[in-house]
Amino acid sequence: MSTLSAEEKYRNFIPQESLEYLEKLFAGFKRTVTIEVYTAEGEHREYNEFTLNICRAFNVLSDKIELREYAADSEMAEKRKIIATPTVLISPDEYDIRFLGAPAGEEGRALVEALNLASMGIDAISDSTKKTLEPLNEERQIKIFASPTCPYCPGQAINAFKAAVARPDKISAWNISTLDNENMAREYNVGSVPHTNINEEATFTGLEPEEKFMLQLLFLKPIDEVIKEQRAAKSQKDSELPYEDIDLVIVGGGPAGMSAGIYAKRSGLSCIILEKQGIGGQVALTPKVENYPGFTNIQGFELVEILGSHAREYTDIQQFSEVKEVKYGPRIEITTDEKKYRAKGILLATGVNVRMLGVPGEDKFYGHGVSYCATCDGNFYKGGKAIVVGGGNTALTDALHLNHLGIETTIVHRRDQFRAEKVLQDSVEREGIEVIWDSQLTEVIGEDQVESARILKKDGTELIKDTDVVFVAIGHTANTELAEKLGCELREDGFIKVDPTQRTSVERVYAAGDVTGGVRQIITATGQGAAAALTAFDDFTRLFSGSKIETKNIW
Repeated sequence: MSTLSAEEKYRNFIPQESLEYLEKLFAGFKRTVTIEVYTAEGEHREYNEFTLNICRAFNVLSDKIELREYAADSEMAEKRKIIATPTVLISPDEYDIRFLGAPAGEEGRALVEALNLASMGIDAISDSTKKTLEPLNEERQIKIFASPTCPYCPGQAINAFKAAVARPDKISAWNISTLDNENMAREYNVGSVPHTNINEEATFTGLEPEEKFMLQLLFLKPIDEVIKEQRAAKSQKDSELPYEDIDLVIVGGGPAGMSAGIYAKRSGLSCIILEKQGIGGQVALTPKVENYPGFTNIQGFELVEILGSHAREYTDIQQFSEVKEVKYGPRIEITTDEKKYRAKGILLATGVNVRMLGVPGEDKFYGHGVSYCATCDGNFYKGGKAIVVGGGNTALTDALHLNHLGIETTIVHRRDQFRAEKVLQDSVEREGIEVIWDSQLTEVIGEDQVESARILKKDGTELIKDTDVVFVAIGHTANTELAEKLGCELREDGFIKVDPTQRTSVERVYAAGDVTGGVRQIITATGQGAAAALTAFDDFTRLFSGSKIETKNIW
């Protein structure tokens, strides 16, 4: 009987479909990366063994990875200030990037990216991040609480790792697994992941675009507060704002907006992209993209970086620049806090937001008993009770996932039948998951934590249902506020109505991407953005060839 060599044993620890990818990635490392692993016998033995195996496997796969193994009670552990096992440090003589807990599941992706960043060093950091963090003169310790089942957690951890690589003299970045660091998660009141804590004084929940993350890291407060303070400091009256004449203003920095910016400039139009948050839209918050041509598998934030870099070669992108007012006329006037634009036309690529219930208690308990991601946060409620609100594919998938975790799950749906695929409906029925039909959740109830939910039935009766958590899965709502101000016609489902060339019902007002409904995919958004820009070029050529602008409603 043959026995496996140590190298074969650890190679076999990596799934076959991942081996080729990892070997190719590691072969491209610019410099050697050191992994230090700290483990202990006894408690968390299985987590310690898993961590050793994955790190030994990486060491076997590449001569550019150097592995060092230490006991938790060693002198080196004291020097490195190890507080939990297992702990993994990445190039600790250069950076304070560490994993507390086994880097399993989705956290394994974060570990691979941390190795890649450490190998590339400052060359891996975008100019915008370097510029944002350059003024930092105080230390920042970032703790990202994550879960192996959370697809959004690696993106937030990678934000932190990039910050640590950009400013290793001031920034440390820890990825903390809630699965094997439950006491620490309770100490930091973690109820939803990714949960970010900076310097024990600033806390953020959810995955954020890189630019937004870096600004909040710098100022130790939510970006909305930063922007508000900066606006107050300027104390500029509206009439004092400078004007800029421009061909096309694009509102929204997602795939549709960035594609439009490229095509507009290539057509000879002057344009600008105004984005009130970080660029990327929903894509920046997408864990994995597998259906965008040219990329068989790419993380959302990576695709955003590629799109953003390309778009910036053509046009200016003003991030955190919100449109405060818009007025239609021979020139469309778009007002932000910094400037007024007098544009020939405006393109709305304003996207969508997760639809919220809008009921009492929802905001109060967000991240602590109200969640919009069952995959991310379900583990926190094992052995408890959950309510899932919705009737589509996402809602039923969430309910099945929670049920499999051993959570007593109830679905609340406003209709008398589901919209979800039949296979999911059959699974819900087979699993015996309770469904409350023809009902709406009207209040989330509790003191310090969620205790129950108020449910209003179609016949007017009310029900108070005990629960530990409410998962909301009721789709998305289109950001149409500017469209409505401009008088654009909306579809019955609330999205902006456009013709095949992306014209709205108001001349020189165009719309593209998710805000127009239909097939809401990255590839369709980029196509619509390009089409809208080309349509605008054609219209401006026709309408502005003389001195007088003809305006009309085209519907």
